[in-house]
Amino acid sequence: MSTEATPGRDEPTVMHVRCPDRLPQELYRQVLEQLAELSPMVQALPPTAALVELKGALRYHGVDAHRLGEVLRIRTVSRLGVDVRVGIGPSITVAATASARIPKDGGVLTVAAGQVTDWLAPLPVEALHGIGPRQAEALHDYGIHSVGLLAAVPPATVQRLLGGK
Repeated sequence: MSTEATPGRDEPTVMHVRCPDRLPQELYRQVLEQLAELSPMVQALPPTAALVELKGALRYHGVDAHRLGEVLRIRTVSRLGVDVRVGIGPSITVAATASARIPKDGGVLTVAAGQVTDWLAPLPVEALHGIGPRQAEALHDYGIHSVGLLAAVPPATVQRLLGGK
């Protein structure tokens, strides 16, 4: 799967990488090393994910974020035999949500800053990174089934429905 957003002046700067489930720890470490070759700003999210800050890497490599995601995927497949799911967006939430929307066989999905609202709106609330099953159930009880509907609810109301921050 390869979906590229139209590049704009607000280039997505966060990459969220998901490795296959039950990936051996040594292979996960090697995937992290591949990420470190692209950007010095890598945060491991064990057991099988990672975040990568792309801002400096985009300037260094001279390519757009989507191309950098494709380079990573080619490297992990060819060097390690591991296909990854790469979500790229302007925030951690968007990038992680994007990587979760890619089929298990791997791919790169880039969501440009100007496309975030339109891309997220039709998704079910449980697809949004950070929304767990109990939170999704609470939102469904109030008729909030999509991210677009959730975005229309005032933050104070969401806090009352879900509790906490």
